[in-house]
Amino acid sequence: MYYKINQFKLNTQEENSLSLKQLQKGNDNSIFFRNLLISKKYKKFNGKQLKGDLCYDAYYKDFLDGDDLKYTIYCYCYDLKELVENPEIFEFSFEVQIETERGIIGFEAIQWDFRTPQRSIKNLEFFESKAEIIWKTFGSKKFPK
Repeated sequence: MYYKINQFKLNTQEENSLSLKQLQKGNDNSIFFRNLLISKKYKKFNGKQLKGDLCYDAYYKDFLDGDDLKYTIYCYCYDLKELVENPEIFEFSFEVQIETERGIIGFEAIQWDFRTPQRSIKNLEFFESKAEIIWKTFGSKKFPK
Protein backbone atom coordinates (compact mmCIF):
# COMPACT_ATOMS: atom_id res chain seq x y z
CA MET A 1 0.00 0.00 0.00
CA TYR A 2 1.32 3.44 -0.90
CA TYR A 3 0.63 6.83 0.62
CA LYS A 4 1.00 10.34 -0.68
CA ILE A 5 2.70 13.15 1.22
CA ASN A 6 0.31 14.33 3.89
CA GLN A 7 0.67 18.10 4.00
CA PHE A 8 -1.45 18.26 7.17
CA LYS A 9 1.42 16.70 9.11
CA LEU A 10 3.72 19.56 8.19
CA ASN A 11 2.72 21.63 11.24
CA THR A 12 1.05 24.34 9.20
CA GLN A 13 -2.02 26.48 9.43
CA GLU A 14 -4.32 26.64 6.47
CA GLU A 15 -5.00 30.09 5.06
CA ASN A 16 -7.11 31.32 2.20
CA SER A 17 -5.69 34.81 1.84
CA LEU A 18 -2.35 36.55 1.48
CA SER A 19 -0.87 38.67 4.27
CA LEU A 20 0.83 42.04 3.65
CA LYS A 21 4.22 40.39 4.14
CA GLN A 22 3.41 37.79 1.49
CA LEU A 23 2.13 40.44 -0.89
CA GLN A 24 5.55 42.05 -0.78
CA LYS A 25 7.11 38.90 -2.30
CA GLY A 26 7.26 38.99 -6.06
CA ASN A 27 5.60 41.32 -8.51
CA ASP A 28 2.01 42.07 -9.46
CA ASN A 29 1.78 39.00 -11.70
CA SER A 30 3.09 36.80 -8.91
CA ILE A 31 0.49 38.22 -6.55
CA PHE A 32 -2.22 37.73 -9.17
CA PHE A 33 -1.23 34.11 -9.65
CA ARG A 34 -1.15 33.25 -5.95
CA ASN A 35 -4.57 34.88 -5.52
CA LEU A 36 -5.77 32.86 -8.53
CA LEU A 37 -4.67 29.67 -6.76
CA ILE A 38 -6.66 30.65 -3.68
CA SER A 39 -9.72 31.49 -5.78
CA LYS A 40 -9.41 28.01 -7.39
CA LYS A 41 -9.57 26.42 -3.89
CA TYR A 42 -5.86 25.74 -3.48
CA LYS A 43 -4.80 25.86 0.18
CA LYS A 44 -1.57 27.17 1.65
CA PHE A 45 0.91 24.96 3.47
CA ASN A 46 4.51 25.27 4.62
CA GLY A 47 6.52 24.25 1.57
CA LYS A 48 9.83 25.25 3.17
CA GLN A 49 9.78 22.06 5.23
CA LEU A 50 9.80 20.03 2.00
CA LYS A 51 11.60 22.24 -0.50
CA GLY A 52 13.94 24.43 1.56
CA ASP A 53 14.46 28.14 2.13
CA LEU A 54 14.13 29.18 -1.51
CA CYS A 55 10.47 28.13 -1.34
CA TYR A 56 8.67 31.18 0.01
CA ASP A 57 5.10 29.92 -0.43
CA ALA A 58 3.27 26.68 -1.28
CA TYR A 59 -0.25 25.56 -2.14
CA TYR A 60 -2.06 22.28 -2.73
CA LYS A 61 -5.42 21.11 -3.95
CA ASP A 62 -6.94 17.67 -3.50
CA PHE A 63 -8.94 16.44 -6.48
CA LEU A 64 -11.74 14.20 -5.31
CA ASP A 65 -14.21 11.72 -6.71
CA GLY A 66 -16.96 11.95 -4.12
CA ASP A 67 -15.12 11.45 -0.82
CA ASP A 68 -12.22 9.57 -2.44
CA LEU A 69 -8.89 11.22 -3.25
CA LYS A 70 -7.90 10.91 -6.91
CA TYR A 71 -4.68 12.98 -6.68
CA THR A 72 -3.20 16.15 -5.24
CA ILE A 73 -1.59 19.01 -7.14
CA TYR A 74 1.08 21.03 -5.35
CA CYS A 75 2.39 24.46 -6.32
CA TYR A 76 5.72 25.62 -4.87
CA CYS A 77 6.73 29.28 -5.16
CA TYR A 78 10.46 29.98 -5.35
CA ASP A 79 12.45 33.18 -4.92
CA LEU A 80 15.38 32.68 -7.31
CA LYS A 81 16.31 36.31 -7.81
CA GLU A 82 20.07 36.74 -8.31
CA LEU A 83 20.43 32.95 -8.71
CA VAL A 84 19.21 32.35 -12.26
CA GLU A 85 18.46 34.38 -15.35
CA ASN A 86 14.76 35.16 -15.71
CA PRO A 87 13.84 33.97 -12.19
CA GLU A 88 10.15 34.69 -12.81
CA ILE A 89 10.02 31.78 -15.28
CA PHE A 90 11.11 29.41 -12.50
CA GLU A 91 9.04 31.00 -9.71
CA PHE A 92 6.18 28.48 -9.78
CA SER A 93 6.68 24.74 -9.87
CA PHE A 94 3.77 22.31 -10.09
CA GLU A 95 3.79 18.70 -8.97
CA VAL A 96 1.15 15.99 -8.85
CA GLN A 97 1.12 12.56 -7.21
CA ILE A 98 -0.94 9.76 -8.72
CA GLU A 99 -1.57 6.33 -7.21
CA THR A 100 -1.03 3.42 -9.60
CA GLU A 101 -1.04 -0.34 -9.28
CA ARG A 102 2.76 -0.26 -8.94
CA GLY A 103 3.13 2.73 -6.63
CA ILE A 104 2.89 6.48 -6.67
CA ILE A 105 3.95 8.33 -9.80
CA GLY A 106 4.72 12.01 -9.62
CA PHE A 107 5.29 14.50 -12.38
CA GLU A 108 6.07 18.17 -12.31
CA ALA A 109 6.11 21.27 -14.44
CA ILE A 110 9.00 23.69 -14.11
CA GLN A 111 10.12 26.65 -16.17
CA TRP A 112 6.57 27.63 -17.12
CA ASP A 113 5.61 31.17 -17.98
CA PHE A 114 3.20 32.64 -15.43
CA ARG A 115 4.26 36.24 -16.06
CA THR A 116 0.88 37.48 -17.28
CA PRO A 117 -2.61 36.81 -15.91
CA GLN A 118 -3.74 35.29 -19.23
CA ARG A 119 -0.82 32.83 -19.36
CA SER A 120 -1.26 32.03 -15.68
CA ILE A 121 -4.87 31.01 -16.09
CA LYS A 122 -4.22 28.97 -19.25
CA ASN A 123 -1.17 27.19 -17.81
CA LEU A 124 -2.94 26.31 -14.55
CA GLU A 125 -5.94 24.93 -16.44
CA PHE A 126 -3.60 23.05 -18.81
CA PHE A 127 -1.70 21.39 -15.95
CA GLU A 128 -4.91 20.43 -14.13
CA SER A 129 -6.43 18.95 -17.30
CA LYS A 130 -3.27 16.96 -18.08
CA ALA A 131 -3.15 15.64 -14.50
CA GLU A 132 -6.70 14.35 -14.96
CA ILE A 133 -5.81 12.69 -18.28
CA ILE A 134 -2.71 11.04 -16.82
CA TRP A 135 -4.67 9.87 -13.74
CA LYS A 136 -7.18 8.17 -16.06
CA THR A 137 -4.39 6.74 -18.24
CA PHE A 138 -2.80 5.09 -15.19
CA GLY A 139 -6.04 3.38 -14.19
CA SER A 140 -8.03 5.97 -12.20
CA LYS A 141 -6.82 4.47 -8.93
CA LYS A 142 -7.73 6.39 -5.81
CA PHE A 143 -5.53 6.81 -2.74
CA PRO A 144 -6.41 4.45 0.12
CA LYS A 145 -8.21 5.97 3.07
